[in-house]
Amino acid sequence: MVPGEYITEKGWGHLLLTRHKQSLRFSLESTTSQAMCFLEGVIDGRQGIATSETGPTDCQVQFANTAEGIDVTTTTPVECKSLCGYNSSFEAPYLRAKDGCSRNALARTRAAFQQHYDRKDYRTALTTLSPVLAQCAPTLEWGEEGDLRNDLAITQYKNALYAQCLETLNAYAEDAAADDDAVMENWPPVLADRYLAIVRAARANLALCRKGLANQRN
Repeated sequence: MVPGEYITEKGWGHLLLTRHKQSLRFSLESTTSQAMCFLEGVIDGRQGIATSETGPTDCQVQFANTAEGIDVTTTTPVECKSLCGYNSSFEAPYLRAKDGCSRNALARTRAAFQQHYDRKDYRTALTTLSPVLAQCAPTLEWGEEGDLRNDLAITQYKNALYAQCLETLNAYAEDAAADDDAVMENWPPVLADRYLAIVRAARANLALCRKGLANQRN
């Protein structure tokens, strides 16, 4: 297995493989329905043993290479749940992080984008952020994707790219047209506020871009 960062589709799980002396270590974290899971340990062959503060545990994690990354499974689900919660999960295909899509790379890009945007250098801000959505969308966590789409949309607006702005936010257009209570009905309470913040920002940005497009056509 190749050391590096691996991410599930929709970004709810992250796997980091690192080489330490002669051993291959794993660090795995996931968030499902606000239940957090964190496992780490050493891999021997294709099997990892999760460790705790007191040493090795009975939680066994299997790693299998695939064309796109690594499949992560367990033969000891009960023992693993005792470490990371009974409502959490980590079993899934993990995709090799594309260039620019790892956590550190995304953080650097977002920071560079914000600097350009704050300086009102909207053209450079756009060229900085645009590739991220195209390249990393499959492995972005839903909240992360929402923030990214809103940032990209308002930057497209600043560059008079009104039609592109509307396309960027198309996934939120239906919810943006509804009132807040209707939006929150479809989400569990622990996630509703986070999603509503994304929809409210999208609602404002959609209005700006629709107005800009109408004026542009006139």
